[in-house]
Amino acid sequence: MKAKEHITDLFFDLDHTIYDFDKNSSLTFHAVFSDLKLEGTQDFMTHFKPINDLYWEKYAREEITHDFLRYGRLKDTFNAIELAVSDEHIYHIADYFIENLTNYNHVFQGAYETLDQLKSKYRLHIITNGPEKVQEKKLKNSKLDHYFETVTNSEKAGVKKPDPVIFQYALSQANVRPQNSLMIGDNIKADIHGALNVGMDVIWFNEFRLKNTDNITEIHQLNQLLDLL
Repeated sequence: MKAKEHITDLFFDLDHTIYDFDKNSSLTFHAVFSDLKLEGTQDFMTHFKPINDLYWEKYAREEITHDFLRYGRLKDTFNAIELAVSDEHIYHIADYFIENLTNYNHVFQGAYETLDQLKSKYRLHIITNGPEKVQEKKLKNSKLDHYFETVTNSEKAGVKKPDPVIFQYALSQANVRPQNSLMIGDNIKADIHGALNVGMDVIWFNEFRLKNTDNITEIHQLNQLLDLL
């Protein structure tokens, strides 16, 4: 895909696309494990990532609440590493994680430089399934907030990606047509298929080089966007 002159607005997912959720999560859990004198942070993170992804998929499908997501992903991860942790401690860790995650604000390599250049040519926006207050804090603490003209989250829209309503809400907020818009995200279902279903262009941030069965335009590092846009 070469630069498309009809594209005026770029919409980004936040977690796992710009904000390095896995790295920041690992640092947060390391702190809580140290605080509670628990061991096995590395084993925990190895299991936490796929379990967390699964819980977010269930959340996007409205199968679970956000509160259950916060508890269940931890409970299942502790079970996976065979570490006995009481429900009281799990709820404490869930709260600690949310409260302290934004103490760590690593973004993916090249994020600032890429956004600097893109902002000179396009209007930039965020569409995220994450909770409003946490996502706002991530954007502010990681010094990303000034790049984006609108930030749409599932609380504002009332639905989650890939529901077309959240994309339509974001397009309305940005006052732009889908044919002039492009979505960049890591989740092939929520971000990519969701955006395609409302007529937006897409670029898949395929960091882990998963099989691209739909022949979607993809990147593996953010700065590759500059060769495409």
